[in-house]
Amino acid sequence: MRSSLGNLIKRHLAFIIPFLVMVVICLYILLTNSKAELFLWTNIRHNAFFDEFFKISTLIGDELTTVGVCILMLFIKYRYAILTLLAYAYSSLTVQILKRIFDSPRPRKFFEGLNPIRTIEGYPLYEFHSFPSGHSTNAFTLAVVLAFILPHRKLHWVIIPVAVLTAFSRVYLSQHFFQDVFAGAVLGVVLTFQLIWMLENTEWYHSPKLEGSLLKKRKTND
Repeated sequence: MRSSLGNLIKRHLAFIIPFLVMVVICLYILLTNSKAELFLWTNIRHNAFFDEFFKISTLIGDELTTVGVCILMLFIKYRYAILTLLAYAYSSLTVQILKRIFDSPRPRKFFEGLNPIRTIEGYPLYEFHSFPSGHSTNAFTLAVVLAFILPHRKLHWVIIPVAVLTAFSRVYLSQHFFQDVFAGAVLGVVLTFQLIWMLENTEWYHSPKLEGSLLKKRKTND
């Protein structure tokens, strides 16, 4: 029953390879530009369409989206619902602890009195607990869970761009800096793969009872 972390990674190279490419590109950008420069470069590039687009895409990293996915998984397989819930709880708890350790200011507070930033009218903004980004962590946590569950590896190339757009939306909406969303993305991927590896080597996670679903149970009762 035991599964090595190496085997887990090999089975998901279709996800990991493009993710690592993204990490290398992002590291280069982060190391060659200042925190303020990167944010302001994005902040001046707005239009009405993307204002609405990113207000919607950012919801993928919202807690309610994870809850919705958990409920959906109950109709597919109980094991998947448990994985989604535990992955969210594990990564979210880690992020919330880090947020309070660093307690870094968000763009609104960071640029206060220094440089006016463009915000979307009516969209709520926060001032603290910027690093790391919780929405980015949630988006990439969910991306790893789906990559683990979905049988078609080609879909992994679709999952990552969606998670990237969700992370970028946090910068576009003036909620986070690029460093925040990058750290959130890396945390989401690393922590979720770690959790999957631990669960794969846990006896109760492979219980036949978790093979069931709400649909299967309903059919049996009928």
